[in-house]
Amino acid sequence: MIHAQSDSTKQGWQLVWSDEFEGDQLDPEKWSYQIGDGSEYGIPGWGNNELQYYTSRQNNVFLQDGRLHIVAREESYNGFNHTSARIRTIDKGDWTNGRFEIRAKLPKGQGIRPAIWMMPTHSAYGGWAASGEIDIMELIGHQPNIVHGTIHYGASWPNNVHSGGSYTLPTGDFSDNFHTFSIEWEEGEIRWFMDDIHYLTLNDWYTVGFAFPAPFNQDFHFLLNIAVGGNWPGYPDHTTSFPQEMVVEYVRVYEAAQNTGTEEEADFPVKARLLENYPNPFNPSTTIPFELAQTATVRLEVYDMLGRRVALLVNETRQAGMHIAMFESADLSSGVYIARLVADDQVSNRKMVLVK
Repeated sequence: MIHAQSDSTKQGWQLVWSDEFEGDQLDPEKWSYQIGDGSEYGIPGWGNNELQYYTSRQNNVFLQDGRLHIVAREESYNGFNHTSARIRTIDKGDWTNGRFEIRAKLPKGQGIRPAIWMMPTHSAYGGWAASGEIDIMELIGHQPNIVHGTIHYGASWPNNVHSGGSYTLPTGDFSDNFHTFSIEWEEGEIRWFMDDIHYLTLNDWYTVGFAFPAPFNQDFHFLLNIAVGGNWPGYPDHTTSFPQEMVVEYVRVYEAAQNTGTEEEADFPVKARLLENYPNPFNPSTTIPFELAQTATVRLEVYDMLGRRVALLVNETRQAGMHIAMFESADLSSGVYIARLVADDQVSNRKMVLVK
């Protein structure tokens, strides 16, 4: 099959690693399997009282037509009544910072939980979750139109904490079509996107005994799996149908692209710059400035943290130069909002805080 174009650069990011799943079997240079119920790792039930036994069988994980399939089944196997698969890139694909992007179609049903996530390759700050966990996407199957982005941090269990948010599809659910789930992870900040809609920013974590931005300043690797049952999201019932599968079109990793232009060009290396609004925090209005290096078709929008557009401020062609838009928030409640500037094919986002 033909995937969406995997350009070497994407909005200021340089492609450095990918799997497009074009072969007939999972690439052993990129992926390894985790097998069993977690007992081998000292966490039976995978720390969540889950029901599945993970395997490397074709029944549970395979490539077909340029896509990865991870399949959860109801079947008797090794003393368990459910099977699934869990794969990871540990010691084969490990990164600190970058843009991490996965395009997938998700399963659904009570007790089904697909996950696209990252774990530390070396537990530099202690056991889970002191060394961190980054959940790019989780879905609990009885809410098939909502995905969650989360980080776990703070201290080792049971003194760990987590922070996160969610995105709700306005129509349909995530089993209907493929969607792109991504994070942009930079020093001291992680941003979550669904189909390039920025719905969550986190930059206020901590690690007991270590300076910020620990623990998210070390190598992490990918994990892809479907869990069945557990404390979260609960257990399958009579409404749950099997098999359920997560189908993945690609996994891509980008690093921040280096500017290779002249010193003069480096002063303005992109088409547009979205500047910080003033005042920020604000109530009830704020100005949002942006600068264009050349004439461009511009759309300036404001989203809430659930990914819902609350304002369209600019939607037209603008000339090169400095521009200002006014955002009025009289009908909105306090919270964090995202200003999103689209100038031709370039997208920029900034966080704004409304305090009433």
